[in-house]
Amino acid sequence: MDGTSKRLALLAIVCALMVGLGGYMFLSNLESMAIAKSTEEVVVATKNIPARVAITPDMVTVVRIPIGTRHQSSVRHESEVVGAFTIQPIIQGEQIITPRLFASAAQSGLSFLLNLGYRAMSIRIDEQIAVANQVRPGDFVDIIVSYDLPTQERTPASSLVLQNIRVLAVGEAVTPGATPSAAAETMTLEVTPEQAERLVWAEDYGKIRLLLRPVADHLKVTTQGITGQTIIER
Repeated sequence: MDGTSKRLALLAIVCALMVGLGGYMFLSNLESMAIAKSTEEVVVATKNIPARVAITPDMVTVVRIPIGTRHQSSVRHESEVVGAFTIQPIIQGEQIITPRLFASAAQSGLSFLLNLGYRAMSIRIDEQIAVANQVRPGDFVDIIVSYDLPTQERTPASSLVLQNIRVLAVGEAVTPGATPSAAAETMTLEVTPEQAERLVWAEDYGKIRLLLRPVADHLKVTTQGITGQTIIER
């Protein structure tokens, strides 16, 4: 076989390979199109998910299932469920459906809003205590208590007892920034156990007032407290 014949034979082989590859790709595309037409995407759990937890990206994935088998309340995109909270346990492989999710921590209850080591505690409020009803969920407040010093003359005093306390709810309003009902009679605060003890004492044995802090101002200050005598001296 001369050089020309070899080149022609090699060219024929290359052409045959290209035709074969093209046919394979064409058939693969047809198969993919057929699968796409007969299936649809849905978000499922990649692991068992307990109740009352926030869904993270590693807990869910998108899979294709036969058309007609997707739950009518299921979702198609992971972004629709990541960050939501589960109402009930979800088992691995199960479709994620919206009726079994809370959209936010506020909807799922105060326990999801609390930082670790803190507790939720409610206090009684009125318009004067609550800064003319201007305090909103998500705000931070300081707390002053007026009380009688344990002296023979029962000297009245006022002290700043707690600072930078986060407001979880005003009445039933829990969404940050939400306008509470004017009739709200309670405010729920996020406090440590030690702060809760001080707040209970202040509410039971004194009179408390709230000081609304500016947004993003979390600096604590040092005060000496005040009595009638110190007012005169100053």
